[in-house]
Amino acid sequence: MDFSHSLWQKYTATVRITGAFSMGSQSASDDRSFPASASPPFDLPVSPSRRRSSATPQRRPFASARQFAPFITVFLAYFVAGKLGQATTNIRSSNLGPVWPAYGIALASFLIYGYRVWPAVVMSAFVVAVQGSVSAVAAAGQAVGATLATLSGTFLLRRIAGFDVSLSRLRDALWFIIIGAFGSALVSSVVGVSSLYATGVQAYAGLGSAWLVYWLGDSSGALLITPLVATLAYLRVESRARVLEFATLLVLLTTACVAIFGISPVHPIGLHVLTFAVLPFVMWGAISFGVPGAAVSVFLIAGIATVLTALGSGPFVGNTSFVNAVLLDVLFAVLSISGLALAAVIAERERAKNEREQLLREQTALEARLHLAAIVESSDDAIWSQDLDGTILSWNAAAQRMMGYDASEAIGRPVTEFIPPALLDEERTIVQEVKAGERIVHRETTRRTKAGSRVDVSLTVSPLRDATGALIGITKIARDTSEQRKAREALSAVNRKLIAAQEQERSRIARELHDDICQRLSMLAFDITAGAPRGDSHADQLQRKVSEIAKDVQALSHNLHSGKLELLGLAGACQRFCEEFADQHKVMVKLDTQDVPRQIPPDISLCVYRILQEALSNAAKHSGVREFEIRLWATFTAVHLTVTDHGAGFDVAAATASPGIGLVSMQERVKLVCGKLSIESASQRGTSIQVHVPFA
Repeated sequence: MDFSHSLWQKYTATVRITGAFSMGSQSASDDRSFPASASPPFDLPVSPSRRRSSATPQRRPFASARQFAPFITVFLAYFVAGKLGQATTNIRSSNLGPVWPAYGIALASFLIYGYRVWPAVVMSAFVVAVQGSVSAVAAAGQAVGATLATLSGTFLLRRIAGFDVSLSRLRDALWFIIIGAFGSALVSSVVGVSSLYATGVQAYAGLGSAWLVYWLGDSSGALLITPLVATLAYLRVESRARVLEFATLLVLLTTACVAIFGISPVHPIGLHVLTFAVLPFVMWGAISFGVPGAAVSVFLIAGIATVLTALGSGPFVGNTSFVNAVLLDVLFAVLSISGLALAAVIAERERAKNEREQLLREQTALEARLHLAAIVESSDDAIWSQDLDGTILSWNAAAQRMMGYDASEAIGRPVTEFIPPALLDEERTIVQEVKAGERIVHRETTRRTKAGSRVDVSLTVSPLRDATGALIGITKIARDTSEQRKAREALSAVNRKLIAAQEQERSRIARELHDDICQRLSMLAFDITAGAPRGDSHADQLQRKVSEIAKDVQALSHNLHSGKLELLGLAGACQRFCEEFADQHKVMVKLDTQDVPRQIPPDISLCVYRILQEALSNAAKHSGVREFEIRLWATFTAVHLTVTDHGAGFDVAAATASPGIGLVSMQERVKLVCGKLSIESASQRGTSIQVHVPFA
């Protein structure tokens, strides 16, 4: 469903982009069509039929100037093209010539701007014709003929379903050649020649000859100019290599045209057979740069060939002006048709290849989604998705087994119905973290089933994004941890019992050492002194050693079970232990205590005290230094302990996995009082052991 939705979004986006330029069987006067991947060649105005507004829009500044811009552009473009067409007087006859580029401008204007620019075309055509060698009546006839011809050509092209003015499909190129160029020029040639002969103007020594040149001239103008104007904006030469290739093409093509059309008409070798040697350059432009490349190439050939022929050189000056004009038109038509057709075929094949690749990618993505959906459905973990407002979007079978709701019941419900009220703030925090781009892994929490019972879960939360990368929801994976919680509780109970038994055994051994061994050592020291002669150095030495052993045994007894915790409190007991430890091991222990209350729960005091003993003993054995820093402080909610040295350090992971029980014992003690233990250490960077135990 998500995949189809993303495809629909892409489709609607494409429709929105190309809708203003669509050109098919619609009858709107300003419909235009351009590929979605390219930009229109002009800043196209929006047709009044396209505007939709519930209120009357305010008149924008300079709106009139913008509305008249297309008319001015078309008028000037047609006028300039007409003057260029009239410049080749040597190969023209009574305002007729082999190529009429202004006709291509007129046809392109209607295809791009729509029918509304017809006044600009008819006025510019009249001005150009009047400035030629014909009367005002003949000029008016020629202007009307050109306008009617381009209007009819545009109308017929728009009746073809899906016609695209970019000519990137073979069918579009062929329809343009047949209808847009040769077909519409029939109208302009008939009306134009009739106007000339009706006013007494006769060209090329005959009505048939005049009509043929007129028809071929307008057709050639359409073939040369209309594709160039309509598709030049689609020319893509972004990279430096492409720019170099395009420049090389133009330079070589110019050189070839000058060499072929600049030869002397009396050259002993008939080089006119090389006229079509320019065709490979047209093919190069079509293959590498598409329709725009072919259009530019043919336009360059036509411009150079026409100018050089008019100057009296090239292979087309050895005949009559009529034959020369016809030969030029035929050459340009062959080159244009070949280039447009080849470029359209290549573009169509490339489009088909891209469509196949896109279809393959979409099919692969669909298969992957279906495969993923099968995995999700068969997963033992509960998986569901929800939108950013908390509404359930999907629900797999494992979620049904865990929560008791089937998919039809769960989808559409707010996720808050599955969350205990006390954990709603946690859910809001989860949503905020995901919106911030975070991914939550294995968060221990609780959810509420359909029956009202609670289930412990380990929650993994990930953002859910659409095809454009925008965040649209959240995906959650929940694993039932009830059995694991029971196992942990059972293990904690066993650990608690073991530690309690350990403390009891410590107390028993401490009492034995204090009440029995220490007393017996004291009696032995007394007996040695009493039974030896006064001044016996050997006896005095034995008595001192026995006393030292008794002192050490007493210290060991206190470490095993110290009554100082009950008598002095946690801070006092830690202070006394650090002093005794420093004296016994000949090290320096710096203890800093702050705000530690005297009344602390016995289990917390014992936990912190034992961790201090274990941490300080390990530091003395393994750090390689003789100075240690202890910090003990309390807040309103917890007690904190930090044991730091600047010694050798160690690998925490390896030490935890080792057979020794020192670190494991500390971790288990902290767990029993719901505290946290963190160890930071690195080779030659020292060690810091941090303990946090809450009072609650």
